[in-house]
Amino acid sequence: MGKVQEWRDVDLTTLQQEIIPRDRPAVLKGFVSEWPIARAAAQSPEALLDYVRARDPGHSLRIMVGRPEIKGVYFYRDDMRGLNFEYQERPLHDVLANLLASRHVADAPAIYTGARAVERYFPQLRVENDLPMLARMGKSAWSYVWVGNAVTAATHYDNMEGINCTVIGRKRFTFFPPDQLANLYIGPLELSPGGQPTSMVKVAAPDLERYPRFAEALAVAETAEIEPGDAIFIPSMWWHNVEALEPVNFSINFWWCEPAEWAAEPFGALVHSLLALRSLPAERREIWRAMFDHYVFQTEGDPVPYLPPERRGMLGSLSDPQVLYLKKQLMRSLTKKMPAEMSVKILQALFPESAAPQ
Repeated sequence: MGKVQEWRDVDLTTLQQEIIPRDRPAVLKGFVSEWPIARAAAQSPEALLDYVRARDPGHSLRIMVGRPEIKGVYFYRDDMRGLNFEYQERPLHDVLANLLASRHVADAPAIYTGARAVERYFPQLRVENDLPMLARMGKSAWSYVWVGNAVTAATHYDNMEGINCTVIGRKRFTFFPPDQLANLYIGPLELSPGGQPTSMVKVAAPDLERYPRFAEALAVAETAEIEPGDAIFIPSMWWHNVEALEPVNFSINFWWCEPAEWAAEPFGALVHSLLALRSLPAERREIWRAMFDHYVFQTEGDPVPYLPPERRGMLGSLSDPQVLYLKKQLMRSLTKKMPAEMSVKILQALFPESAAPQ
């Protein structure tokens, strides 16, 4: 495995013109070391707790709790009928206090909460600990808190670009390029520890007899260890395994999406395609593959260069009415085989400004 490239003294120009365009993971050394929360954490874990408690309105968050025997690895149960942890509800400062209290306990349960929106739950944290560089780049980013002990988030991808900033603790990231999908042995798409499609292979102890192609993924993997005050750029669709190495870990990440605000979730398109295309005969699926290549992936360039811009409809620049039209077509497809009365009610509830479909 190779090492993720490190960058120091990252400024706006470096981030915008060098790091992000590479579309590869990048370690940003000391990127957030001057954040108020990072300075508090540098004093002591207790100072971090005091800082967080003073800014935590006390909302209950969903916490993932695993028994000591899972050794911090959130994963599938052996029978594949569920996951090896349960959910609880606690405020953030309570979670952090619990981590501090159990940090010297050898068999402490695995505790983790992730993707808790800072703007919604801890607005003062965002005000005091932000990345204004992203706003100057024109990127509208959302920030999220991640807190836990020595736990592992198994190999998954993020749909958006992101920068993960470490406040306290250390983490080891293992990255796999997007083209390694077939070598990662992804588990059930509708069942995963973190909500995203997840590899069945445990990176720390891969079973290469059961998952032999994973050796090919390891050959092109890149690793990085992140320390307090560091950040790491995670490109969209790069698979990554995240192993927290300390009994107390706290990070804040920023996600942003390059497409237009109206863009739908790509994974939803995959799910819809499974419903619509997978059951077709092989020769029909090939026809639709060509349709997707032509209109969606545009493998041969502009699919309709012969149409003037104002007559391209859904294949051109989308206006608000066209976006609404596409959403209606999608929902009509999903409700087509429902009883007509139910379909009409659903469409009217979703699009009350529109007339009922004929």
